[in-house]
Amino acid sequence: MNTEMSKRLKLERDMRKAVSDQQFVLHYQPQVDPKTNRVCGVETLVRWNHPELGFVPPGMFIPIAEDSGLIIDIGRIVLAGACKQYREWLNQGICLDYVAVNVSVKQFRQPDFFQMVENILKINQLDPHCLELEITESVFMEDMQEVIKIKEKLKELGIQLSIDDFGTGFSSLSYLKKFDIDYLKIDRSFINQLMDNATDRALVEAIIV
Repeated sequence: MNTEMSKRLKLERDMRKAVSDQQFVLHYQPQVDPKTNRVCGVETLVRWNHPELGFVPPGMFIPIAEDSGLIIDIGRIVLAGACKQYREWLNQGICLDYVAVNVSVKQFRQPDFFQMVENILKINQLDPHCLELEITESVFMEDMQEVIKIKEKLKELGIQLSIDDFGTGFSSLSYLKKFDIDYLKIDRSFINQLMDNATDRALVEAIIV
């Protein structure tokens, strides 16, 4: 336990330095329209290029970032970097419908979150419709009325919203009724056995409907 705690504390210290030293790099996962085979957008993935350890897996550093509050700074870096890259692609004539960025619960609940998003879009001269913010179901565990207010401001601006990893944790179809979203990303645990498992097929069909 002491060894694991020491590793965790060291990673947290290193992560604070990583934020100021710009050690986080962005990778982009293409999202393809199966009807046309066209790459319609990209999902932004953050990677930590540690000077000693190399690339640290997200599953190792994201939970620490969440617990320590560093996820707010990292989230700002990711959002700004993704919008800057999208603008560069547009300038090069590469046309994508959107760039998707994951947003943590802590980041979503920050008082200046909406203003930060709006400012980043303005700096890069981007239409809000080109930005998709991905949230997890855990955001609904917070004050629902406050969440709805933030959602409405984002939607009024024109930003698209999606729920990531739907079907895990505290899933409820009532969220889909109360929370107007554009995209639903069903968790892979329902998709992996889709061709062989009738129960999974029934659940996925129900969610889609």
